[in-house]
Amino acid sequence: MMRVRETARGARTAHIALFDATTLVARGVKEQLVARGFPTASVRLFTSSDDPEANLSEFDGEAMLVGRPDLDALGNLDIAFLCGTPEEGARYLQWPRQAGFTAIDLTAASRGDAHVPVVNAAVNPGAIEAWAGLIAAPSPAAQILTSLIAPIRRGPGLESATAVIFRPASESGVGGVDELYQQTVAVLNFHDLPKQVFGRQLAFNLIPLPVADPAPARSSVRDEVEDEVLRVTGSGYDLAVQTILAPVFHCHAAALHIVLPPGHGPEDLIAALRTGEDLKVPARSGGVTPVERAGAAEVAVAGVRPSRVARGAWIWAVADHLTAGTARNAVRIAEGLMDRNLARRPS
Repeated sequence: MMRVRETARGARTAHIALFDATTLVARGVKEQLVARGFPTASVRLFTSSDDPEANLSEFDGEAMLVGRPDLDALGNLDIAFLCGTPEEGARYLQWPRQAGFTAIDLTAASRGDAHVPVVNAAVNPGAIEAWAGLIAAPSPAAQILTSLIAPIRRGPGLESATAVIFRPASESGVGGVDELYQQTVAVLNFHDLPKQVFGRQLAFNLIPLPVADPAPARSSVRDEVEDEVLRVTGSGYDLAVQTILAPVFHCHAAALHIVLPPGHGPEDLIAALRTGEDLKVPARSGGVTPVERAGAAEVAVAGVRPSRVARGAWIWAVADHLTAGTARNAVRIAEGLMDRNLARRPS
């Protein structure tokens, strides 16, 4: 079923679709489309799943049927959000070229393609103009890091950045949230733990990602995040990232150590962070944890303190990837496409 919305006469609107519309990421995209008042002419919801429970969702409080996508029956479509797994997203990467619409990929399926721009709408919105029917949204880890690093580079500059990113269970979707809950209950009751999603115990534990990296090939989670960050912010500084799967349900947290160029100190760092479009820098540090930031709209920065390294400082930041990160960024990319009249092109 298609949702058609009336808009003011003369206003530019877009026919949009969400692929794998029953995922947590899709839920975040739908909420951001409504919250930001995105000008939709129509909305369609699709799924790659054969699960009969995946055939019903909602948009703006209205129940909607979710169907299987058919390239030959897409009809009038301007912007599609790919919201499933990398395997599901890979099924649709050629569809924008074939059908003439623009896809915003939140699945990671296209991030290895150097011809697909990776866009943080608050950092490199101009990259939208390099679009050729497909735009990649950064992973949640890269989203929070680029939002932090970009204003520092614009301000005092940056010599190096070393980050530890703590990933929540919700990045693995509803199944990840459910499994963390089930594992927690099982541990407390001395039962066997389900491990279908994470492969091991996450409850009351920390898991470095990747779990095993037998070769130095650039195929690990860490290297993928580093590549994404550098593609968004540009090179010219040293970057190292370690990703940890943490036993929290929502919100990514980043412990970021930076080294500024000579002649700059903590005051310059804090001033630069205050210019970040998506950053919230409290007057006082502390009290910023994943529990407190779930559902919040900005990347919250706190705990900025000098380190023992010359011109170095530690930054602690937390962001909800569905409201302040991936989903919100994807909708802002769509807004940029509309502003530039780039949503649809000849197939």
